[in-house]
Amino acid sequence: MKKVLGITLGIMTALGGFVDLGQIVFTTQAGALFGYRLLWAIVLGTLAIVVYMEMCGRVAVVAHKPVFAIVRDRLGMPLGIATLVASNLLNLLTCAAELGGLAIVIHLLTGWPEKIVLIGVGLFLPLLVHASKFQWIERTFGLSGLLMAVFAISAVVLRPNWNALVEGLNPYIHLTGRHQVLLYAYFAVGIFSAMLMEYEVHFYSSGALEEGWKVKDLSENFMVASLGSILGSFLTIALLVLGALVFLPRHIFPEQLSSALVAGAWPFGQKVLLLACVGTLACIGGAAIETALSGAYNLCQFFNWPWGKNLPPKSAKIYTLSWAGMFLLALLIVLLGVQPLQLVNISIIFGMAIMPFTYYPILRVASDEKIMGEHVNAHFNTLVGVAFLVLIVIAAAVSIPLMVLTHSGQP
Repeated sequence: MKKVLGITLGIMTALGGFVDLGQIVFTTQAGALFGYRLLWAIVLGTLAIVVYMEMCGRVAVVAHKPVFAIVRDRLGMPLGIATLVASNLLNLLTCAAELGGLAIVIHLLTGWPEKIVLIGVGLFLPLLVHASKFQWIERTFGLSGLLMAVFAISAVVLRPNWNALVEGLNPYIHLTGRHQVLLYAYFAVGIFSAMLMEYEVHFYSSGALEEGWKVKDLSENFMVASLGSILGSFLTIALLVLGALVFLPRHIFPEQLSSALVAGAWPFGQKVLLLACVGTLACIGGAAIETALSGAYNLCQFFNWPWGKNLPPKSAKIYTLSWAGMFLLALLIVLLGVQPLQLVNISIIFGMAIMPFTYYPILRVASDEKIMGEHVNAHFNTLVGVAFLVLIVIAAAVSIPLMVLTHSGQP
Protein backbone atom coordinates (compact mmCIF):
# COMPACT_ATOMS: atom_id res chain seq x y z
CA MET A 1 0.00 0.00 0.00
CA LYS A 2 2.88 2.36 0.81
CA LYS A 3 4.33 1.81 -2.65
CA VAL A 4 0.97 2.46 -4.30
CA LEU A 5 0.52 5.71 -2.37
CA GLY A 6 4.14 6.61 -3.13
CA ILE A 7 3.23 6.75 -6.81
CA THR A 8 1.21 9.89 -6.04
CA LEU A 9 4.49 11.80 -5.71
CA GLY A 10 5.24 10.97 -9.33
CA ILE A 11 1.66 11.69 -10.38
CA MET A 12 1.58 15.10 -8.71
CA THR A 13 5.06 15.97 -10.00
CA ALA A 14 4.19 14.91 -13.55
CA LEU A 15 0.71 16.43 -13.68
CA GLY A 16 1.85 19.65 -12.00
CA GLY A 17 4.78 19.83 -14.41
CA PHE A 18 3.28 18.44 -17.62
CA VAL A 19 -0.35 19.55 -17.37
CA ASP A 20 -0.11 22.97 -15.79
CA LEU A 21 -1.56 26.18 -17.23
CA GLY A 22 1.28 26.60 -19.70
CA GLN A 23 1.17 23.08 -21.08
CA ILE A 24 -2.63 23.06 -21.41
CA VAL A 25 -2.74 26.22 -23.53
CA PHE A 26 0.64 25.80 -25.26
CA THR A 27 0.08 22.22 -26.44
CA THR A 28 -3.49 22.95 -27.56
CA GLN A 29 -2.13 25.85 -29.62
CA ALA A 30 0.53 23.58 -31.13
CA GLY A 31 -2.18 21.13 -32.24
CA ALA A 32 -4.26 23.98 -33.65
CA LEU A 33 -1.32 25.11 -35.80
CA PHE A 34 0.48 21.89 -36.75
CA GLY A 35 -1.93 19.05 -36.08
CA TYR A 36 -0.16 15.95 -34.80
CA ARG A 37 3.24 16.91 -36.20
CA LEU A 38 4.78 17.86 -32.85
CA LEU A 39 4.07 14.50 -31.19
CA TRP A 40 7.79 13.73 -31.38
CA ALA A 41 8.59 16.67 -29.09
CA ILE A 42 6.25 15.27 -26.42
CA VAL A 43 7.79 11.78 -26.66
CA LEU A 44 11.33 13.20 -26.58
CA GLY A 45 10.55 15.37 -23.56
CA THR A 46 8.94 12.43 -21.75
CA LEU A 47 11.98 10.20 -22.23
CA ALA A 48 14.27 13.00 -21.04
CA ILE A 49 12.31 13.76 -17.88
CA VAL A 50 12.05 10.05 -16.99
CA VAL A 51 15.84 9.71 -17.28
CA TYR A 52 16.61 12.80 -15.21
CA MET A 53 13.82 12.37 -12.66
CA GLU A 54 15.03 8.84 -11.95
CA MET A 55 18.58 10.17 -11.52
CA CYS A 56 17.36 12.88 -9.13
CA GLY A 57 15.50 10.40 -6.98
CA ARG A 58 18.45 7.98 -6.94
CA VAL A 59 20.95 10.71 -6.02
CA ALA A 60 18.64 12.01 -3.29
CA VAL A 61 18.26 8.53 -1.77
CA VAL A 62 21.88 7.30 -2.09
CA ALA A 63 23.86 10.52 -1.57
CA HIS A 64 21.21 12.31 0.51
CA LYS A 65 21.67 15.28 -1.81
CA PRO A 66 18.67 17.18 -3.20
CA VAL A 67 19.05 19.11 -6.44
CA PHE A 68 20.24 22.47 -5.16
CA ALA A 69 22.84 20.99 -2.84
CA ILE A 70 24.23 19.38 -6.00
CA VAL A 71 24.06 22.68 -7.91
CA ARG A 72 26.03 24.41 -5.13
CA ASP A 73 28.67 21.68 -4.98
CA ARG A 74 29.17 21.28 -8.72
CA LEU A 75 28.78 24.84 -10.04
CA GLY A 76 30.43 26.68 -7.16
CA MET A 77 29.06 29.69 -5.30
CA PRO A 78 29.03 32.46 -7.99
CA LEU A 79 27.43 30.41 -10.78
CA GLY A 80 25.40 28.47 -8.22
CA ILE A 81 23.88 31.66 -6.80
CA ALA A 82 23.09 32.90 -10.30
CA THR A 83 21.32 29.59 -11.00
CA LEU A 84 19.47 29.83 -7.69
CA VAL A 85 18.23 33.35 -8.45
CA ALA A 86 17.20 32.42 -12.00
CA SER A 87 15.46 29.20 -10.89
CA ASN A 88 13.52 30.92 -8.14
CA LEU A 89 12.54 33.75 -10.49
CA LEU A 90 11.19 31.04 -12.80
CA ASN A 91 9.35 29.43 -9.87
CA LEU A 92 7.85 32.79 -8.94
CA LEU A 93 6.64 33.56 -12.49
CA THR A 94 5.20 30.07 -12.86
CA CYS A 95 3.48 30.22 -9.48
CA ALA A 96 1.93 33.58 -10.42
CA ALA A 97 0.69 32.15 -13.72
CA GLU A 98 -0.85 29.14 -11.95
CA LEU A 99 -2.64 31.35 -9.38
CA GLY A 100 -4.05 33.38 -12.26
CA GLY A 101 -5.10 30.16 -14.00
CA LEU A 102 -6.93 28.96 -10.89
CA ALA A 103 -8.82 32.26 -10.71
CA ILE A 104 -9.81 31.94 -14.38
CA VAL A 105 -11.23 28.42 -13.95
CA ILE A 106 -13.13 29.28 -10.74
CA HIS A 107 -14.50 32.42 -12.41
CA LEU A 108 -15.74 30.29 -15.32
CA LEU A 109 -17.40 27.86 -12.91
CA THR A 110 -19.02 30.40 -10.60
CA GLY A 111 -19.13 33.78 -12.32
CA TRP A 112 -17.53 35.38 -9.25
CA PRO A 113 -15.28 38.42 -9.91
CA GLU A 114 -11.87 37.19 -10.99
CA LYS A 115 -9.83 39.48 -8.70
CA ILE A 116 -11.79 38.47 -5.62
CA VAL A 117 -11.35 34.81 -6.57
CA LEU A 118 -7.64 35.42 -7.10
CA ILE A 119 -7.24 36.87 -3.61
CA GLY A 120 -9.19 33.95 -2.16
CA VAL A 121 -7.04 31.41 -3.97
CA GLY A 122 -3.85 33.26 -3.02
CA LEU A 123 -4.82 33.03 0.66
CA PHE A 124 -6.35 29.53 0.61
CA LEU A 125 -3.40 27.65 -0.90
CA PRO A 126 -0.83 28.81 1.69
CA LEU A 127 -3.26 27.91 4.48
CA LEU A 128 -3.77 24.48 2.91
CA VAL A 129 -0.02 23.92 2.63
CA HIS A 130 0.50 25.08 6.22
CA ALA A 131 -2.18 22.74 7.57
CA SER A 132 -1.19 19.64 5.54
CA LYS A 133 1.59 17.13 5.75
CA PHE A 134 3.65 16.68 2.58
CA GLN A 135 2.16 13.24 1.91
CA TRP A 136 -1.42 14.54 2.01
CA ILE A 137 -0.60 17.41 -0.34
CA GLU A 138 0.83 15.06 -2.95
CA ARG A 139 -1.97 12.50 -2.60
CA THR A 140 -4.79 15.05 -2.71
CA PHE A 141 -3.55 16.89 -5.78
CA GLY A 142 -2.05 13.84 -7.48
CA LEU A 143 -5.25 11.77 -7.30
CA SER A 144 -7.61 14.70 -8.01
CA GLY A 145 -5.58 15.55 -11.09
CA LEU A 146 -6.50 12.16 -12.55
CA LEU A 147 -9.84 13.74 -13.49
CA MET A 148 -7.87 15.23 -16.39
CA ALA A 149 -8.42 11.81 -17.97
CA VAL A 150 -11.60 13.30 -19.48
CA PHE A 151 -9.34 15.14 -21.94
CA ALA A 152 -7.88 11.83 -23.10
CA ILE A 153 -11.35 10.25 -23.34
CA SER A 154 -12.62 13.20 -25.39
CA ALA A 155 -9.61 12.94 -27.72
CA VAL A 156 -10.31 9.24 -28.36
CA VAL A 157 -14.07 9.75 -28.81
CA LEU A 158 -13.41 12.40 -31.49
CA ARG A 159 -11.69 9.65 -33.53
CA PRO A 160 -8.27 10.99 -34.46
CA ASN A 161 -6.51 9.68 -37.54
CA TRP A 162 -4.21 7.18 -35.84
CA ASN A 163 -1.91 6.84 -38.86
CA ALA A 164 -1.45 10.61 -38.99
CA LEU A 165 -0.81 10.63 -35.24
CA VAL A 166 1.97 8.05 -35.61
CA GLU A 167 3.45 10.14 -38.44
CA GLY A 168 3.84 12.90 -35.86
CA LEU A 169 6.80 10.93 -34.46
CA ASN A 170 8.77 12.15 -37.49
CA PRO A 171 10.13 15.65 -36.75
CA TYR A 172 10.49 16.52 -40.43
CA ILE A 173 7.63 18.57 -41.83
CA HIS A 174 7.39 20.46 -45.11
CA LEU A 175 6.64 24.11 -44.35
CA THR A 176 6.42 27.15 -46.58
CA GLY A 177 7.57 30.51 -45.36
CA ARG A 178 10.17 31.58 -42.80
CA HIS A 179 7.60 32.45 -40.14
CA GLN A 180 6.02 28.99 -40.24
CA VAL A 181 9.42 27.35 -39.84
CA LEU A 182 10.21 29.59 -36.86
CA LEU A 183 6.79 28.91 -35.32
CA TYR A 184 7.29 25.17 -35.67
CA ALA A 185 10.71 25.43 -33.99
CA TYR A 186 9.30 27.68 -31.24
CA PHE A 187 6.50 25.26 -30.33
CA ALA A 188 8.86 22.26 -30.50
CA VAL A 189 11.28 23.93 -28.08
CA GLY A 190 8.39 25.12 -25.89
CA ILE A 191 6.80 21.66 -25.60
CA PHE A 192 10.19 20.07 -24.88
CA SER A 193 10.85 22.74 -22.24
CA ALA A 194 7.44 22.37 -20.60
CA MET A 195 8.04 18.63 -20.18
CA LEU A 196 11.34 19.30 -18.40
CA MET A 197 10.52 22.30 -16.20
CA GLU A 198 13.15 22.50 -13.47
CA TYR A 199 10.72 22.64 -10.58
CA GLU A 200 9.64 19.08 -11.41
CA VAL A 201 13.02 17.63 -10.43
CA HIS A 202 13.46 20.11 -7.54
CA PHE A 203 10.14 18.98 -6.10
CA TYR A 204 10.65 15.30 -6.88
CA SER A 205 14.08 14.91 -5.28
CA SER A 206 12.98 16.91 -2.24
CA GLY A 207 9.80 14.83 -2.04
CA ALA A 208 11.81 11.61 -2.02
CA LEU A 209 13.66 12.88 1.06
CA GLU A 210 10.43 14.16 2.65
CA GLU A 211 8.96 10.68 2.17
CA GLY A 212 12.02 9.09 3.82
CA TRP A 213 12.92 6.86 0.89
CA LYS A 214 15.76 4.38 1.46
CA VAL A 215 18.10 2.55 -0.90
CA LYS A 216 15.70 -0.40 -0.87
CA ASP A 217 13.08 1.92 -2.42
CA LEU A 218 15.10 2.57 -5.60
CA SER A 219 12.90 0.21 -7.62
CA GLU A 220 9.96 2.32 -6.49
CA ASN A 221 11.85 5.43 -7.57
CA PHE A 222 12.07 4.19 -11.15
CA MET A 223 8.43 3.12 -11.16
CA VAL A 224 7.21 6.44 -9.74
CA ALA A 225 9.30 8.51 -12.16
CA SER A 226 8.25 6.42 -15.16
CA LEU A 227 4.54 5.93 -14.47
CA GLY A 228 3.95 9.52 -13.40
CA SER A 229 5.75 10.92 -16.45
CA ILE A 230 4.05 8.55 -18.89
CA LEU A 231 0.65 9.49 -17.49
CA GLY A 232 1.46 13.17 -17.89
CA SER A 233 2.69 12.46 -21.41
CA PHE A 234 -0.57 10.75 -22.43
CA LEU A 235 -2.58 13.73 -21.20
CA THR A 236 -0.28 16.10 -23.08
CA ILE A 237 -0.77 14.06 -26.26
CA ALA A 238 -4.53 14.29 -25.67
CA LEU A 239 -4.25 18.10 -25.56
CA LEU A 240 -2.33 18.07 -28.85
CA VAL A 241 -4.98 15.84 -30.44
CA LEU A 242 -7.82 18.07 -29.20
CA GLY A 243 -6.09 21.12 -30.65
CA ALA A 244 -5.76 19.31 -33.98
CA LEU A 245 -9.36 18.04 -34.07
CA VAL A 246 -11.30 20.95 -32.57
CA PHE A 247 -9.37 24.07 -33.60
CA LEU A 248 -7.24 23.27 -36.67
CA PRO A 249 -10.17 22.50 -39.04
CA ARG A 250 -11.90 25.72 -37.93
CA HIS A 251 -8.73 27.84 -38.30
CA ILE A 252 -9.01 28.97 -34.66
CA PHE A 253 -5.93 29.80 -32.59
CA PRO A 254 -6.95 29.17 -28.94
CA GLU A 255 -5.46 31.96 -26.84
CA GLN A 256 -7.52 31.43 -23.68
CA LEU A 257 -7.60 28.67 -21.08
CA SER A 258 -11.39 28.54 -21.47
CA SER A 259 -10.99 27.42 -25.11
CA ALA A 260 -8.82 24.48 -24.08
CA LEU A 261 -11.32 23.50 -21.37
CA VAL A 262 -14.20 23.50 -23.85
CA ALA A 263 -12.17 21.27 -26.16
CA GLY A 264 -11.67 18.84 -23.26
CA ALA A 265 -15.42 18.26 -23.02
CA TRP A 266 -16.29 18.83 -26.68
CA PRO A 267 -18.03 15.46 -27.38
CA PHE A 268 -19.97 15.32 -24.10
CA GLY A 269 -21.26 18.66 -22.88
CA GLN A 270 -21.70 20.48 -19.60
CA LYS A 271 -21.33 17.67 -17.03
CA VAL A 272 -18.02 16.53 -18.44
CA LEU A 273 -16.93 20.16 -18.74
CA LEU A 274 -17.35 20.37 -14.96
CA LEU A 275 -15.07 17.33 -14.51
CA ALA A 276 -12.54 18.87 -16.90
CA CYS A 277 -12.55 22.07 -14.84
CA VAL A 278 -12.11 20.21 -11.53
CA GLY A 279 -9.24 18.14 -12.95
CA THR A 280 -7.66 21.31 -14.32
CA LEU A 281 -8.00 23.01 -10.94
CA ALA A 282 -6.18 20.10 -9.30
CA CYS A 283 -3.33 20.14 -11.82
CA ILE A 284 -2.89 23.91 -11.83
CA GLY A 285 -3.22 24.04 -8.03
CA GLY A 286 -0.63 21.28 -7.74
CA ALA A 287 1.72 23.25 -10.00
CA ALA A 288 1.27 26.39 -7.88
CA ILE A 289 2.16 24.43 -4.73
CA GLU A 290 5.08 22.68 -6.43
CA THR A 291 6.64 25.95 -7.54
CA ALA A 292 6.16 27.69 -4.18
CA LEU A 293 7.64 24.74 -2.26
CA SER A 294 10.41 24.32 -4.84
CA GLY A 295 11.46 27.93 -4.32
CA ALA A 296 11.81 27.28 -0.58
CA TYR A 297 13.58 23.95 -1.15
CA ASN A 298 16.08 25.58 -3.52
CA LEU A 299 17.00 28.39 -1.15
CA CYS A 300 17.38 26.26 1.96
CA GLN A 301 19.18 23.40 0.21
CA PHE A 302 21.67 25.78 -1.37
CA PHE A 303 22.59 27.42 1.96
CA ASN A 304 22.18 24.20 3.98
CA TRP A 305 19.39 25.60 6.15
CA PRO A 306 16.75 23.32 7.74
CA TRP A 307 13.98 22.49 5.31
CA GLY A 308 11.02 20.17 5.00
CA LYS A 309 7.26 20.44 4.91
CA ASN A 310 7.00 17.85 7.67
CA LEU A 311 9.23 19.82 10.05
CA PRO A 312 7.53 22.10 12.59
CA PRO A 313 7.58 25.71 11.25
CA LYS A 314 9.68 26.81 14.24
CA SER A 315 12.38 24.30 13.25
CA ALA A 316 12.48 25.52 9.64
CA LYS A 317 11.62 29.21 9.86
CA ILE A 318 13.40 30.33 6.67
CA TYR A 319 11.88 27.46 4.70
CA THR A 320 8.36 28.29 5.90
CA LEU A 321 8.78 32.03 5.28
CA SER A 322 10.21 31.28 1.82
CA TRP A 323 7.29 29.26 0.48
CA ALA A 324 4.78 31.64 2.06
CA GLY A 325 6.67 34.56 0.53
CA MET A 326 6.59 32.87 -2.89
CA PHE A 327 2.80 32.67 -2.71
CA LEU A 328 2.53 36.30 -1.59
CA LEU A 329 4.82 37.69 -4.29
CA ALA A 330 3.12 35.56 -6.96
CA LEU A 331 -0.27 36.90 -5.87
CA LEU A 332 0.98 40.48 -6.04
CA ILE A 333 2.33 39.97 -9.57
CA VAL A 334 -1.06 38.84 -10.87
CA LEU A 335 -2.96 41.49 -8.90
CA LEU A 336 -0.80 44.13 -10.60
CA GLY A 337 -2.43 43.12 -13.86
CA VAL A 338 0.15 40.85 -15.49
CA GLN A 339 -1.79 38.32 -17.57
CA PRO A 340 -1.27 34.65 -16.62
CA LEU A 341 -0.75 33.55 -20.23
CA GLN A 342 1.93 36.22 -20.72
CA LEU A 343 3.70 34.78 -17.69
CA VAL A 344 3.32 31.30 -19.15
CA ASN A 345 5.10 32.20 -22.39
CA ILE A 346 7.92 33.88 -20.50
CA SER A 347 8.34 31.06 -17.97
CA ILE A 348 8.40 28.26 -20.55
CA ILE A 349 11.11 29.88 -22.67
CA PHE A 350 13.06 31.31 -19.72
CA GLY A 351 12.94 27.88 -18.13
CA MET A 352 14.53 26.38 -21.23
CA ALA A 353 17.28 29.01 -21.22
CA ILE A 354 18.48 28.13 -17.69
CA MET A 355 17.76 24.41 -17.84
CA PRO A 356 21.34 23.20 -18.53
CA PHE A 357 22.49 24.62 -15.17
CA THR A 358 20.10 22.25 -13.37
CA TYR A 359 20.52 19.09 -15.43
CA TYR A 360 24.30 19.14 -15.91
CA PRO A 361 25.10 18.89 -12.16
CA ILE A 362 22.54 16.10 -11.75
CA LEU A 363 24.19 14.06 -14.51
CA ARG A 364 27.66 14.66 -13.03
CA VAL A 365 26.73 13.39 -9.57
CA ALA A 366 24.69 10.42 -10.83
CA SER A 367 27.78 9.37 -12.87
CA ASP A 368 30.25 9.79 -9.98
CA GLU A 369 31.17 6.37 -8.59
CA LYS A 370 32.80 7.87 -5.47
CA ILE A 371 29.48 9.37 -4.41
CA MET A 372 27.01 6.82 -5.78
CA GLY A 373 28.95 3.57 -5.26
CA GLU A 374 27.15 0.58 -6.71
CA HIS A 375 24.20 2.79 -7.65
CA VAL A 376 26.22 4.91 -10.07
CA ASN A 377 24.86 5.42 -13.57
CA ALA A 378 25.42 2.55 -15.97
CA HIS A 379 27.39 3.64 -19.06
CA PHE A 380 24.20 3.48 -21.12
CA ASN A 381 22.37 5.76 -18.66
CA THR A 382 25.21 8.27 -18.83
CA LEU A 383 25.27 8.22 -22.66
CA VAL A 384 21.51 8.77 -22.79
CA GLY A 385 21.81 11.54 -20.21
CA VAL A 386 24.57 13.24 -22.21
CA ALA A 387 22.53 12.99 -25.42
CA PHE A 388 19.54 14.65 -23.77
CA LEU A 389 21.80 17.27 -22.17
CA VAL A 390 23.14 18.20 -25.63
CA LEU A 391 19.55 18.64 -26.86
CA ILE A 392 18.76 20.73 -23.76
CA VAL A 393 21.76 23.00 -24.42
CA ILE A 394 20.79 23.45 -28.09
CA ALA A 395 17.18 24.21 -27.17
CA ALA A 396 18.36 26.64 -24.47
CA ALA A 397 20.51 28.50 -26.98
CA VAL A 398 17.67 29.05 -29.47
CA SER A 399 14.75 29.52 -27.05
CA ILE A 400 14.90 33.28 -26.47
CA PRO A 401 15.70 34.18 -30.12
CA LEU A 402 12.72 32.07 -31.21
CA MET A 403 10.45 33.82 -28.69
CA VAL A 404 11.52 37.22 -30.04
CA LEU A 405 11.30 36.26 -33.73
CA THR A 406 7.83 34.67 -33.41
CA HIS A 407 6.44 37.28 -30.98
CA SER A 408 5.87 34.51 -28.42
CA GLY A 409 4.32 32.10 -30.90
CA GLN A 410 1.82 34.35 -32.64
CA PRO A 411 0.70 32.85 -35.99
